[in-house]
Amino acid sequence: MFTHRSKASALAVAIAAVLVLDAAEAGARKHKAPSEFEFVTINVEQNATDGDTEIVISAKAGDEGLHTLSIVTPDRRHVAHVLSLDRSVMGLREFVFESPEPEGEAILAGYPEGTYTFTGISTIGERFRGKAVLSHELPAPVTILHPQQDAALPADALTIQWSAVPGIREYVVEFENESADPEQVLKVNVPASQTSFQVPSSMLVPGASYQVGVWTVATSGNISVVETSFSTTD
Repeated sequence: MFTHRSKASALAVAIAAVLVLDAAEAGARKHKAPSEFEFVTINVEQNATDGDTEIVISAKAGDEGLHTLSIVTPDRRHVAHVLSLDRSVMGLREFVFESPEPEGEAILAGYPEGTYTFTGISTIGERFRGKAVLSHELPAPVTILHPQQDAALPADALTIQWSAVPGIREYVVEFENESADPEQVLKVNVPASQTSFQVPSSMLVPGASYQVGVWTVATSGNISVVETSFSTTD
């Protein structure tokens, strides 16, 4: 029969064994090559109508949430260092960051072109590493041919039309009913060969205010946006 002292000794040995195994597992993870992020991106988005520019960064790791995420510029400055301190919330898995949007291209001075490094550690100790390249080159914006700015149109049908921009990856059309509460927004990816989009008739109602945005998306992922507003007649 175990004495109280022998039971305590056995428990201490068991705890020590668990700690050794945990330390060995942590050491193995530390020396294992980092896993790749599911994706990391960094792009410039410019609103050619409003005249402002921002940097948009996104990252997504594996199935586990991240305890730590760091993003470093090509000249070794930290853009972000995020901590999820309470492990009980299981970390954070997907991130989107947006910079301020000063007029012109002033934001680009703080975000040089080149390779940005992303590193992360999951709540179970798995390490992640990824790289994304930032270019300052922006695609040419479109000219929205229809609808015209401040036009008053019937609510029966609408086909948005714009000028072609060569050498891009795709367009994105954003259509917003600003009179609805909450606002109704439709966003559609459109092939680079297409320069028109027919709005679903269900989104058109009499006496409403609308905004149309057409994005040109470069092969780098950088975006130029042009917007126009119109209304429908009663």
